[in-house]
Parts: sequence; C-alpha cells; structure tokens
Amino acid sequence: MFGFGKKQIDVILEKYNFSSGETVKGKVLLTLDKIIHAKQLRVALIGERMSTVNQRRPDGTMQSTQRKEYVFNFQMPLDGEKDYQQGEYTFEIKIPTNVLQNIPLEGKIGGVLKTIQVLSMAGSRISWYVQANLDIPMGFDVSKRIQINIA
Repeated sequence: MFGFGKKQIDVILEKYNFSSGETVKGKVLLTLDKIIHAKQLRVALIGERMSTVNQRRPDGTMQSTQRKEYVFNFQMPLDGEKDYQQGEYTFEIKIPTNVLQNIPLEGKIGGVLKTIQVLSMAGSRISWYVQANLDIPMGFDVSKRIQINIA
C-alpha cells in the first residue's frame, strides 16, 4: 500500500526485569522484503518520565500539558551505513549502578531544590525501554520498542 514494502524489526531479550548494574542482553532481528540503504542500525536503553506542566492562560484559567522527558538515553550502534535486508545483531547494554539515583543537591539552595524536586516528582514514574532503530535517510525509520523494568 502506498509503495511501502513490508519492514520489520524485532527485539528479543533474555529477560525483562533488571536491577541497576545488571546487563541487558538480547538481539535485534531485521527482516525487510527488499534491500534498503540505511545510515545505521542502533539499539538504545531509554528512561522516560511523563511530567505535567501547569500554565496560566491569558484569561486567568490554568492549562495542564503533559510532556515526555528523557531521564536516560544511551544509544549504541550495532552496524553502520550499508544496505540492509535481513540479519541478526546481538547486543549487551550495562545498566549504570546509579541509574535510579537523583543528582545530589547540597546546601540551603540544594535543600529547597531537593524539596521542589521531590514534590514535582510525586506520582511520576520512569518507564524504561529497549529500542532498536534502523535509520533510513529520506524515509521512514524502522523501529521497535520493548518495555522493561528496572528496580
């Protein structure tokens, strides 16, 4: 339909529940119905948090907007610029031991900022993903995202 061929990328992980300091091991499976020239095939470990921003409108009412914020985004190339069609690419990404810790804040200003940070993060949760992406120049990228748990 619309001249696009079947494009498929899949991510297979050894497990889905991790602790900080562990290694995410898996493979990316690429199956395209025709050869496609791409800049790069990469895999990423991503942490996202949805945050709510409240703004006052000119008429005095409040407007809440949700936005996605990346708290962690580590990308690792699996292969470079070339023609792709099919392949299996293994990867390992070590989760940093401090990935769940906040930046330490010191002094009086740090105490105030820490309080604001705790209040603003109340109810917010970080969602973790492993994402594979085939970067196709002047075309639609092929990607797959798998949610994981880091505790």
